[in-house]
Amino acid sequence: MSVLSKRILSAIILFLIFLYSFFHQNYIFFVFFISLFIFLALYELDKLAINNKFEKVIYWLFSIILYFLIFQKYEPTIYIIYFCLFFWLFISPIALYKKQIFFDSIKFIVYPLLIMGLFFSVLNLFMNNKSLLLLSFFIIWLSDISAYFFGKKFGKKKLAPNISPGKTLEGVYGAFLANFFCIIFLSILNPNNLYNYMLIMIIVVPLSILGDLFESLIKRLANKKDSGFFLPGHGGVMDRIDSLSAALPVITFLSIQGLTI
Repeated sequence: MSVLSKRILSAIILFLIFLYSFFHQNYIFFVFFISLFIFLALYELDKLAINNKFEKVIYWLFSIILYFLIFQKYEPTIYIIYFCLFFWLFISPIALYKKQIFFDSIKFIVYPLLIMGLFFSVLNLFMNNKSLLLLSFFIIWLSDISAYFFGKKFGKKKLAPNISPGKTLEGVYGAFLANFFCIIFLSILNPNNLYNYMLIMIIVVPLSILGDLFESLIKRLANKKDSGFFLPGHGGVMDRIDSLSAALPVITFLSIQGLTI
């Protein structure tokens, strides 16, 4: 079986499991599904980026504490979202520009905050704004698929050749174009939400690409092609959640401020 065939098959299986857990009457199925992804991602990041034994202990201890605080709806955990906003909007672009993790000495604290920021975001949107969460998932997945195929078909200009040689500007254009037509279609069904649909797309698409590039930087610095082996054809769990990690905290923040669809 080719890599593409494995990628498609595993994606279909994951998507079916996601739909079952998302729409099941008992929300515990969805929480378990997301929690599994979160801890597999933490495991992959541990193997990729955390080398010191003491740092590994702090990394896992901090991750578990954050997980249970979020799961218990501990109110100050909202600050995780603020940290993620600051990181993805300001810190990650600098890291990509410099092509280095300049916060290396505290990455065993930073990475758990980013992964748990995703966990908090998914839970918050699932409980309070399911439609917005589903739309965000859809835009990110469509961006990933369309960027891949547009890049393969038309890609000439490299987006970040020293970080992720496979990504192209044509792939980015394809991601925006595919989402634009889908948003137009959705707005025909619900014209009152056209502005919010467009806003979400304009925010989510570039952030999803940013998250993807940042994960590629981590792999490049670790001299690894894949983050893990849990998902055949995908290169690891991190490859499935990198875009979500960057985009969903921003959407969650906007949702808390009143954004809805």
